[in-house]
Amino acid sequence: MANPFKELLPRTYYAFFGHFPRLTSVQEQTIPEIMSGKDVLVVSPAASGKTEAVIAPMIEQALKQGADRFAIIYISPTRALVNDLYRRLNYAVESLGLSIDRKTGDYPTIDEKKLPFILITTPESFDSMLCRHPKIFANLSGVILDELHLLNNTPRGDQLRILLTRLERMRQSTGQTTKLHYAALSATVDDLTMANRYFPEPSNISVICVRQNREINYQLISGHENFIPNLINHFIQNDYRKILWFFNARSLAEGFLQTLKQKQTAYPIWVHHSSLARKEREQIEYLMNTESRGILCATSTLELGIDIGDVDCVVQYRPPFNISSLLQRIGRGNRRRQNCLYAIGIYLSIIDKILFELFFECAKQGTLYEHSYSACLSILPQQIFSYAFQRRRIGLTTDAFDNITAEYFNDTSNVKNEVFNYLVSQDYLKPQKSGIYFLTEKLERKVEYGKIHSNIQEKSFGSYSVYNAETGTFLGQVFYLSERFILGGKTYELLRIEEKEKRAFVRFLKDASGTTKVFEGTGTIGYHYKIIPLFLKKLFPKYADKIDGFPYFIENKQVHIIHLLGGLYTYILKSALHKEDYKVTDVSGLMFIFPQPKSGPIYFPLPSESSIREVIEQNLLRFEDNLGSGAFFRFLPKELQVEDHYRALDMAGLLEFIHSQNLTQLEPKAWLDFENSQQAESSDKTEK
Repeated sequence: MANPFKELLPRTYYAFFGHFPRLTSVQEQTIPEIMSGKDVLVVSPAASGKTEAVIAPMIEQALKQGADRFAIIYISPTRALVNDLYRRLNYAVESLGLSIDRKTGDYPTIDEKKLPFILITTPESFDSMLCRHPKIFANLSGVILDELHLLNNTPRGDQLRILLTRLERMRQSTGQTTKLHYAALSATVDDLTMANRYFPEPSNISVICVRQNREINYQLISGHENFIPNLINHFIQNDYRKILWFFNARSLAEGFLQTLKQKQTAYPIWVHHSSLARKEREQIEYLMNTESRGILCATSTLELGIDIGDVDCVVQYRPPFNISSLLQRIGRGNRRRQNCLYAIGIYLSIIDKILFELFFECAKQGTLYEHSYSACLSILPQQIFSYAFQRRRIGLTTDAFDNITAEYFNDTSNVKNEVFNYLVSQDYLKPQKSGIYFLTEKLERKVEYGKIHSNIQEKSFGSYSVYNAETGTFLGQVFYLSERFILGGKTYELLRIEEKEKRAFVRFLKDASGTTKVFEGTGTIGYHYKIIPLFLKKLFPKYADKIDGFPYFIENKQVHIIHLLGGLYTYILKSALHKEDYKVTDVSGLMFIFPQPKSGPIYFPLPSESSIREVIEQNLLRFEDNLGSGAFFRFLPKELQVEDHYRALDMAGLLEFIHSQNLTQLEPKAWLDFENSQQAESSDKTEK
């Protein structure tokens, strides 16, 4: 029987699929759609073959218009992923007689006279190329967006949306009539319409969604004293050779590296996070890929498809910030056990334990409870600067900017003009002639160092580039400097700082304790509030049938409403209520306590929108790091900074959600049972 896919892909089939007995499900569904001219969003788990499902037919289509040109741009979220894709695709692409290259901050040069057929890059480098080398896109055929879920609903994702519009407008202005083909790859997501925001023709998009078909098994272990030796024995007894251990903060990953080394485990131990220098990251990836055994302590940077070989077990220290992150992390493991995913969750409290159970259940069902999309306002100043730089010879008009942002932001409140006027008032833009704007010298440093192209947020207090004082070797970035700190699992002593250049020079300390102060990563707003009803039923299993909305009880003439909104939302609501002289007490982001009303029904106390906005305004910088507001957040006028945070927090959705919840009265004993279980968990010092 003839293989129809060999006929569909006469030139690329053997290069990409010749070594496999058959195509995967996602490949069988995706290839015909691309070959029929459809733009595609491919949603499937890790290791399902979606990269090949897209790249092979995209090359096949592009070859119809010739091979001697820059034909496909492949945009990936991180440098590490770019490097990994380059290594994975290089052999197959070159076997076709085609060229492939990469452009990132680590590989910054591009030769306009010798362009590759395929270029793999990041959104930031794509921005730079549009500004500095626009002519190279003249003969482009296809655009591939890799791991789109990691960019979507972030400032970098919104930057990419506008950049793709700029690409289309530029091609139209040069008389290009051939249609660009688009493809996007994503892990499992709830929002199957997200490609509509990135591709120019939503009606031409085909969504290929292949859900998780591997069984998920997990074990939850108490993370109190002495759990590490027992866990290591568990690895050895089950012949787990490669272990990927995820942490929610860099400090935890660095700290546990020291702890594991002190325990003298039978495994080599490494650490991986984005603040390490490129050479160190790549060396660690190489070791994890080539060594027969090892434990790698990592942050979210290794949620991605970076090739680190077969991983037998994924460990998660405390629940991640959302379900999709958990699914992505556990999908990195168990490649040798094709039909089953196995993970271990380390919990420190009953809340942790219940969240793990809930996240794993939702992961199995493919229901992720993701935060709803909102357009990021802080992208507007960044794109004004970027587009003004691209048009530096002719200048930028508000009409030209409206043209590239019309689909992104439907400006009914004159927000774009407010941003333009503010940037002029701060001397970042200079108006010349009638309504034409140019960048000022005030942005010269950002232009010189390519900073106008990056929406990757720096910590509000700044970071330092760390160098070995003896060799001058760059070691990585550190956000909190102390006399001694850990980076890459090694302890360093600070010798001197060049404050102007933000450079720190250090020396390596061979004999140092593992308690040295380390640094933290950026924060998060945590799990979505819509998961709270499920969370509450798990928290009070005896009352699950009775609970309809938020449970509450009355004790000592005090109302106790259990809401589980978490620290950030609770802080905002409590602070706003205090501004209105409504006194509530917060219990660990789990519960509000306030005086029992003398008459009438009991309501969930909610502040006004104006009070909430006032709290946000007073905490702009604090929330900026927590919400990941992007590198150009402070280029917005203050009222728009408040609006940007209000949108990112989805405060309107939260208030609507709370209004929709009923209150269910329970006996005080229900909370007492929970407190007793929490105390019992905290006093447990052994592995479960």
